[in-house]
Amino acid sequence: MTQAIKIDNLKYNYNDDQVLFDGFNLEIDSGQWVALVGHNGSGKSTLAKLILGLIAANSGNIDVFGERLTVDTVHHVREQIGMVFQNPDNQFVGATVADDVAFGLENKQTPSIEMPRMIDEALSIVGMLDFKDREPHMLSGGQKQRVALASVLALQPKIIILDEAMAMLDPDGRATIMRTLQDLKSRFGRDITLVTITHDMDEAILADRVVVINDGQLILDGTPASVFSQYDIIHHNGLELPFAGELVEKLDTKPKSYLDERELIQWLSHLNK
Repeated sequence: MTQAIKIDNLKYNYNDDQVLFDGFNLEIDSGQWVALVGHNGSGKSTLAKLILGLIAANSGNIDVFGERLTVDTVHHVREQIGMVFQNPDNQFVGATVADDVAFGLENKQTPSIEMPRMIDEALSIVGMLDFKDREPHMLSGGQKQRVALASVLALQPKIIILDEAMAMLDPDGRATIMRTLQDLKSRFGRDITLVTITHDMDEAILADRVVVINDGQLILDGTPASVFSQYDIIHHNGLELPFAGELVEKLDTKPKSYLDERELIQWLSHLNK
């Protein structure tokens, strides 16, 4: 299987006295949806910046689809990665939604004859085509984040990293973005790799794989079910389980394995039969 990202023996210091990553290793396969989770200050956003080449590691290697990240390759590596940040307003530059999606295409020197089709395709994927003539600041938080995602999708990256992209949204906005990400995976399959950075385990449960880090150390790595079954380790690292997991821990009688909300409801309905 093709590796989208390979991090080998990564070392990074905030300064001479504060070491964050010291021999960190991580591999992400093409087409995977990986949730990178940890409490604030655990190093997850810093790791994203290192992968993008926004900051430089002290030592170690980062490969993106087999290409070593260096000073000479950083621009080509970045072309393969799209980034969606926590506050979508920080990414808006256009007077309208369509103008904003067009901005990256213009920088990429996309032929103008192709741009309308690419803009409409990207907005259609995230369900925002009907809003293309709206002013971005007039949209709701969830709509803004979907436009930010469309701006990334228009550039056709192989990897999309969402850095706490749902942290500022209300429950409805968060649910909409989560559904959009699920639709992306259904639509593109192995042609797109998703990395969602979050401290919200209800977001992480949708991923194929959950990676828990704390103070630059890899703590847990596996399927959501296997990671979320490690109740004590999750709590020890300043995190909570998804709602269903927290509820199970309060029950006198517990299921034998981790269950998501749907599975837990089904299990509870048969408990007293």
